[in-house]
Amino acid sequence: MVETPKTKGSRGRDVLSRLGVTVVALIAILACLDVVLRVAAPASGIFRATIDVQSPTALYAKLEEFRKFDGLKVAVLGDSLIFGRAMRDKGDADWQAHTLSNQLQNWLAEKHPGQKVLVANFGMNGTLPTDLENLVRIVLPSKPDAIVFDLSLRSFSRDFDREGETRTRLWLDTLSVDANGTYSTGKDGGITRWSHDALANWWFLYRSRDYLQALWFDGSPFNFLVGLRDAADKWLQGSTGATSDDLGDVVLLMRARARYEKIDLAPDNPQRQALDRILRRVSEAKQPTLIFYATENPKVLPDLLPKQKFAELQAQLVQIISPRPPERVYVGPLATLPASEFLDHVHLDKAGYAQLSAELGPPLDAMIGRR
Repeated sequence: MVETPKTKGSRGRDVLSRLGVTVVALIAILACLDVVLRVAAPASGIFRATIDVQSPTALYAKLEEFRKFDGLKVAVLGDSLIFGRAMRDKGDADWQAHTLSNQLQNWLAEKHPGQKVLVANFGMNGTLPTDLENLVRIVLPSKPDAIVFDLSLRSFSRDFDREGETRTRLWLDTLSVDANGTYSTGKDGGITRWSHDALANWWFLYRSRDYLQALWFDGSPFNFLVGLRDAADKWLQGSTGATSDDLGDVVLLMRARARYEKIDLAPDNPQRQALDRILRRVSEAKQPTLIFYATENPKVLPDLLPKQKFAELQAQLVQIISPRPPERVYVGPLATLPASEFLDHVHLDKAGYAQLSAELGPPLDAMIGRR
């Protein structure tokens, strides 16, 4: 049978029709999946898990869970001490349950029986005051009952006022989430940024992708595969990893010592300036805020700073934070934390976080009560 132009056109229309049906069916499947995830994922509590936030959508997914929570809610911001994953790296398989945020949640839940409580962990490895300034700005529209964040003298090292070193996550500069939950990564960037923002606002699966990858694959599928490879190498070589862990601790201490030697709280330090702006912002918003100093291991501290220098810097830090309005509380270095509860020069084990929670819980609860 000879194919005529008419039959060719008919066959072409059939192909386009089938393609159209396929596209519509795919869109319908994705829409149904999106609806199911919107209901099931938040109900499962999955967005309350602690992850290493490395992208704006990962932070947005976690922040939306916090913003929509109907109950007593506290945002805990800060660096690796808040994040808490050093416990996992030292062999604590249940580290998520032992972080400061979870310990504070348990403490507040006991004090407020029958009331829903959410203490969200927004800790990020390496966070500096300049990053923290953005985090405070981004979290404030979600109307937390209190904000908790930690300070470390390390963050005020002059290493972090050099070009390219003043921030750890540049995308925080332009990220915003308003009181209605509308996500924006800035006005510049053309169609690429506009389409990304639109997808994040309207497509739940797209918004959640980075968060779920961070949770399930420790950052990304590539990181997961690298971790499997490294674990296989250690197993094949019969290595327990103890030697490499010890070496890592030595390197960490050496880096910390170099940072501490360059600590400067002078007004021209960008990190000091960021702290000043944070204090003004929370005061203007009348936001209850608990600030605490990330205490160093008392056994290791003499290797980082002379005792007199440490005392002088602490006095300067208190002076910067004072005078304090009623909505702001500062808890200085805690002498109650013994060296046995530290994993290294600053990170705590689960007993250390329990002790820290016991110290911070009462002033936090009093602050919430005043509000």
